[in-house]
Amino acid sequence: MSPELADERAKIYQTLADTIQKNLHNIEVFKFSQIPVYSFYVVLGQTQENNWFCFSQTVARETTLEGEIKYSDLPDLTMQPSLDSSTAKLKDKFQQIINQLQPISIYGYYGGGYDYRFNHCLVQGIADSKEKALLVALHQAGMLDIAKFHEFDPEALSWGWDEAEEIAEFYPRYHKINKFLTQNLSDLRMIRCSFWNRECIYVIGQTNAGDITGIYIESDFDYNP
Repeated sequence: MSPELADERAKIYQTLADTIQKNLHNIEVFKFSQIPVYSFYVVLGQTQENNWFCFSQTVARETTLEGEIKYSDLPDLTMQPSLDSSTAKLKDKFQQIINQLQPISIYGYYGGGYDYRFNHCLVQGIADSKEKALLVALHQAGMLDIAKFHEFDPEALSWGWDEAEEIAEFYPRYHKINKFLTQNLSDLRMIRCSFWNRECIYVIGQTNAGDITGIYIESDFDYNP
């Protein structure tokens, strides 16, 4: 990026910051990170009408789900509500400033010649609570998915098993996990959080006693020379 372009973007960011300070209160900043070399920030603020705005950068996602987990979306969790006129005008005001920042194509993973790029830009989420605004913004940023969990699919996982012995070993294990989850937990959900080349996936549900429990999966994008 040229110094001139960097200066121009800095002025736009300052305009956005000034507009946030002028129009929102109870402003908070949160940092998210899972690996030392990657972190990002979100900004939250409340309007006079008690709606919340959340601003986030887009998040690089190097790992993918190729059918290993069967799930269906829960759009109600990340759907933005109908806005009153003043909040809608403020949203448009913020968006006009954000639109001046042209997306920057940058690398997600820098090692080994992987030319994996993503568009770095800003997104905004709006809701009637701070927590919901955060969910909306992180979903739009590509960092967060919340879905209804159905099952682990050993057929999709079997590509990584080289020998018939491995298939014979792992198939029953995944069927056992699926059976345990569906028989012992209700309202099963998958929460998927992405941090560049690492993903954290939670499969959680509610027990008969009302507790929340489940399993945690962590995956990393590995360089294969």
